[in-house]
Amino acid sequence: MASVRQLLVISSLVIACILVGMLAMGTSLMERRLDAQLQTDSENAAATLALLVSAQPDAAARARVLDAAFQQGRYADLALTPDDVTAPAFQSRRPGRSAGDAPGWFTALVDLQPHQASRQVAGVGALRLTLDPGPARDALWTHVLQWTWLALGLAAFWALFVVALVNRMRRELAAAAVADAPEIKIKRTEPVEDAELMDDVRERIAPTMDEQMARIERLEIELNRDPVTGLANRSYFLNELKRMLRDDSRQGAVSGYVLLVRSRDMARLQNQTERQELDDWLRLLGRRIIELLNENPQTRALPARLTGSDFVVLFPVGGGPEVMRPVQRLRELLETLRVKLDSHNLSRWAYALTDYTVQCTTKEVLTRLDQALMCAESAGHEEIEFLSYADHEDGELLMGEASWRTLITQALDHDRLSLDVRRVQYEGDDVTDRHEAALTLQEDDPDQPVMSGFLFMPAAARLGLSPACDLRALCLALNWLGEHDGVLVIRMSIASVLDAQYIEEIRQICGNADPELLHRLVVELDAYGLSRHLEAFRSFGRGIIEAGMHIGLRGLDQQPDALRQIHEIDFAYVKLGGNFVRELLASPGGVQMMVAVTETAIGMGMRVYVDDADDAGTRRMVIEYGALPRQLTGPVDAAA
Repeated sequence: MASVRQLLVISSLVIACILVGMLAMGTSLMERRLDAQLQTDSENAAATLALLVSAQPDAAARARVLDAAFQQGRYADLALTPDDVTAPAFQSRRPGRSAGDAPGWFTALVDLQPHQASRQVAGVGALRLTLDPGPARDALWTHVLQWTWLALGLAAFWALFVVALVNRMRRELAAAAVADAPEIKIKRTEPVEDAELMDDVRERIAPTMDEQMARIERLEIELNRDPVTGLANRSYFLNELKRMLRDDSRQGAVSGYVLLVRSRDMARLQNQTERQELDDWLRLLGRRIIELLNENPQTRALPARLTGSDFVVLFPVGGGPEVMRPVQRLRELLETLRVKLDSHNLSRWAYALTDYTVQCTTKEVLTRLDQALMCAESAGHEEIEFLSYADHEDGELLMGEASWRTLITQALDHDRLSLDVRRVQYEGDDVTDRHEAALTLQEDDPDQPVMSGFLFMPAAARLGLSPACDLRALCLALNWLGEHDGVLVIRMSIASVLDAQYIEEIRQICGNADPELLHRLVVELDAYGLSRHLEAFRSFGRGIIEAGMHIGLRGLDQQPDALRQIHEIDFAYVKLGGNFVRELLASPGGVQMMVAVTETAIGMGMRVYVDDADDAGTRRMVIEYGALPRQLTGPVDAAA
């Protein structure tokens, strides 16, 4: 027995030495790995910040970007030294070491030092940053704790094993003199006891199954992530959308929304940017999108990368304006992440939004998104184009109707509608001071972002509130013209034009307005209404012209059959989209169609405007055929 005790003691010492050696070796390896990762993260962060800084137009914008990055808490030191000695420099430093979970004695032992990285930003200056090593020390401390608890657990298990072995040997030696082994009796349980045992087992298995299903779902998401952005991939998004469309509990109500975002200049970015820098930008883009959506967990949004340049967000919760708030915040975030192109312009986004119900199919939802995206690209604006399923159905607007009605009526009652006015110029145009206005809505909460008319006007049309909104836009436009020079263009919806009382209310407003202001006001209509509601549009157009205003036509590229009716109204201009023109000019038949459009419009004294024609070859051909391409840049003027 004494020899056995000695053997167990020696074995215990050997095992203790092995555990201590493993702990020391694991800590050393983890320390070297974290040190190398800290250096890599410093270089990646410097590259990403350099890309963002180079995309900013002035020193103030660069300072805001650097300050926002420093406020994330990742940097111990962040500085930008401009090449111009007269320009202000940026310097932010975190005093002392950052507080973390690791104790002081452990911090003194480890050798994790901050690594400095720097980048020379062309035309700006030198960017220098130092990542805070605090999170790395905390990770190493967590690793040490885990290994320590593992070693203690193994030691405890070995101690219990030794105690059990010694007790077993003592019992065996005490029973060595007994000739017969004790009889073992098996007691059969009753059926009632068997049932109770099965119930107990079932109750224990149920939580385990839920945990396993949750784990399987997490693993499924991990396996279906885009390797660059970290967002879900196309197949996972389509499966989730199909699952939502099979949910019969909604019974036809609005189940949710889908937002499609396209980087319109992805091909140019791939040609002018190195692969690593573009991947860093996409990685930052995916991380910021996930962080923003995590701030609104009640929406249960699922972001995904649909293709190389298309990103999509699934909002499986209906509710009208409540869903539009994270959509607007997402748009504001993406506007801050635009990068500079080789043409010295910032990259552009196009936004499309639609809702869905269980009555829809995946093909219908994607088709509506494609149509809305095409409208957004052709119109040339950077707002969110909203195309509702209700526009193609005879049913009433169900979930969210009360929220939309309350939001819009309160905005009308409390003067929370305003105009977002932008200066828009066309090359060769005789109108040298031209502005275009878009209606916006400010909610009661001032912290909420301003909502674009592209989002709330479709709901206003369904609720019969679009005439009131358009009349308010007309009054705001007249007020703006009274304080500014130039020509102002406002849009009016089809639903308002079809209202018989609407033109009479316009005449009453124009009767009390200054004729000189009315002469500088242009009302822009959609070509779809001209093609589908000719009589109503003809009557409305004549009434607008008699009131002293001008009238324009947009979206002719989306409704080419409206070309047969443009002679019915004395339009001041017609407007085409750049993508449409580019596709036409790519074929001989398209060129003939372009010639027909321009000759027909110009022959009747109408100007032909082309939006979004940024390709040099397209612009030259557009000008050759007599059309006027939009200038590539146009600053924001004011908000009325």
